[in-house]
Amino acid sequence: MTASRLVTRAAWGARAPKKVSHDIRPAEGGVAVHHIGADRLALTAHSRCVSLVRSVQETHMNGEYDDIAYSFLACPHGSVFEGRGYGVRTGANGTKDANDRFYAVCSLTGGTSGAYDPITADLVEAVRSAIAGLRSLGGAGARVVGHRDVTATECPGALYAYVTDGRFDPGGTGPGPGPENPPAPGQEVAWPGVLLHHPPLTVHWSARTWQERMRGRGWTIDVDGAYGAQSRRVCLAFQQEKGLTVDGVVGPGTWQAAWRAPVTGPADGDTSHRDAPAWPGVLFTYPPGTRHPEVATWQNRMRERGWSLDADGIYGSRSREVCLAFQRKKRLTADGTVGPATWQAAWTARPS
Repeated sequence: MTASRLVTRAAWGARAPKKVSHDIRPAEGGVAVHHIGADRLALTAHSRCVSLVRSVQETHMNGEYDDIAYSFLACPHGSVFEGRGYGVRTGANGTKDANDRFYAVCSLTGGTSGAYDPITADLVEAVRSAIAGLRSLGGAGARVVGHRDVTATECPGALYAYVTDGRFDPGGTGPGPGPENPPAPGQEVAWPGVLLHHPPLTVHWSARTWQERMRGRGWTIDVDGAYGAQSRRVCLAFQQEKGLTVDGVVGPGTWQAAWRAPVTGPADGDTSHRDAPAWPGVLFTYPPGTRHPEVATWQNRMRERGWSLDADGIYGSRSREVCLAFQRKKRLTADGTVGPATWQAAWTARPS
């Protein structure tokens, strides 16, 4: 099984919304799960999923809606289609209160009891991925409910069992090792064949397994099954510490090292190995000289580590010289650019 793929609005050909409302309080609720309706869809070809999403938007916008009504849509082939997206009030939940407090994730399935579309493992992962993203990036609360829980409807049909038993909850039990089927303490789990990366957010049972292992090694990390920004920061620091390729992706080498590499910690009195602030998402380059408030943050950190440079918020020739020397010393890609790995290493790489 592969991790879920995000299909942006541009990729599926969305129309521009008539208007957008950010009047939503999702932290008070969470996410409501929907399906298309009482008719089976039998979406055997992924191209039909793309066509269906466009058709849903046309139907909604030709009616009472300003845009496609859902926040995201999940397909049986493992893709997550961007609907209204994060921080935007949905129109799908049936009541003002439900639309105020819940995002809406729609599965591209339908049918009635005994005659329902196949609920594939990839579909379940796609729904979980959409919910995890709405929590980590959209501020959604912890509740996962069915559409029928917030208004009078039979929606989401056969999917409701997945709502009530927790299979749609990214923090719950998914396929593979989990709370109901844990590996023995310290037992290595075989690499599952899924690359954990961010962005986009990767949601998979293996993310939870890796997070649990890293927490057991002493790292500060949430165990939620969603490989997001925090998990990536831990991965970068761990890769740097163990002399692995520093790319923030949990592949087979990084996965195996989580079990096989010796557990080490900073030496007594060494305060250089500590959590890094979040990478600002801007590459510091010269030329031209990058001007950004976080350039000064990086410059001050490098001064703390003993490098001589001004903390003026301008990434000029001297900053690039320091960056190159630091990258060579720490066996990073020596390109003179402060990207996520070099930023992380400024806080987590030990003196040498």
